[in-house]
Amino acid sequence: MNKALIKKYGTLLLLAAGSGFIFQLPFIRETFYVPIQKAMGLTNSQMGMLNSWYAIVATPAYFLGGIVADKFSPKIMLTFSFISTGILGLWFSTFPGFTASRIIFALMGFTTVMTFWSSVIKATRMLGNSREQGRLFGLQEGLRGILNALLVFVMAGIYAGFSDKVVGAAWSIRFCAILLLVVGVLCWFVIDRRQEDGKSETLGEVVIGMFRCLKIPKVWLLVGIVFTAYSIYGIMSYITTYAINIYGMSEEMGATIGGIRYLLQGVGGIIGGFLADKIHSRLKVIMGSSALLAVSYILYLAIPNSASGLPLVLINFMFGLILVYAIRSQYFADIDDAGLDVNITGRVSGIVSTFGYLPDLFIFTMIGSWIDKGHFGYNMMFIYAGAMGIGCLLFAFILQRVINKKPEKANQ
Repeated sequence: MNKALIKKYGTLLLLAAGSGFIFQLPFIRETFYVPIQKAMGLTNSQMGMLNSWYAIVATPAYFLGGIVADKFSPKIMLTFSFISTGILGLWFSTFPGFTASRIIFALMGFTTVMTFWSSVIKATRMLGNSREQGRLFGLQEGLRGILNALLVFVMAGIYAGFSDKVVGAAWSIRFCAILLLVVGVLCWFVIDRRQEDGKSETLGEVVIGMFRCLKIPKVWLLVGIVFTAYSIYGIMSYITTYAINIYGMSEEMGATIGGIRYLLQGVGGIIGGFLADKIHSRLKVIMGSSALLAVSYILYLAIPNSASGLPLVLINFMFGLILVYAIRSQYFADIDDAGLDVNITGRVSGIVSTFGYLPDLFIFTMIGSWIDKGHFGYNMMFIYAGAMGIGCLLFAFILQRVINKKPEKANQ
């Protein structure tokens, strides 16, 4: 096999692995909530505050990370991100107490977002030409899901292997942290340093360029695509709760479906990526998938509220997962479809992430208040998701029209 091809897809595999592993640590309390709480004697409020400290740093870090990605080498930024997050994970595995843990989670907001997120998007885009963007981002999304599933299963096995569950949780965290250290070292030797375009610009020029990107209409259409698609992605987490509360599905079955979700991420990401390159349009994949997602969520309203409806709910859920991951695999690949130069990939992805991920700030509180009302609240959730699917379709359609009118490359 061609050495260049091995290098390209080996690097992509490394980026996919690192992208999956790095976010396990800031969200590790979701997996080992009880042992972490017991080990440090924290209240539920204090456990929630760890998430708040992470979010306080991570939210503005998306925007600032766009500047970092275009100014500094992805090789340096990604190596730093993986190694520093791994070190923070090792520190947290000692369960150092509430004050130190707040510092750790705030620092992880920096190392997993500001120095990582836009840099990994830019590194992925730089691996291939315009014709390959769909499969590159699709494979990255798909492999990330598969490798994440494997990591979760291994960590669960380590946890189960200890009679003392606090010790088991600690060693599970250490395993993930050590993996990140290994990925960080490999990044230094594997990622190519070519095309470091940001070195020709001063930091001031990159910052000014960031604000110039805010004036590009196509950037805001990309924001609309991510905002609507990410809203649907967030709502996906409530479907198992819906199946348990309304259809009587067992909690054990719900946990099993959680593992299957990672595998379907692999299916949806890979299918979406290769289909996008096959039809030569990432936006068409987004339009088709978002239209089907809108239909999928409206179908929930028609499924009978009895035990016989549970298989239909689960089939519809899995179908929707494949669609939403197909969209997720392409909503940064379509930066290329929009004709935005690779030199400003960091800035564009920083803006798109900052505003596109805003549903994190309100959607869970909003949906939670709805489903407190029972079945009617779930119906409101399905209608909202259907509307987001239609919105995603419209944003992608408008962007496609704009691109067709102005096919030339956009500059800073």
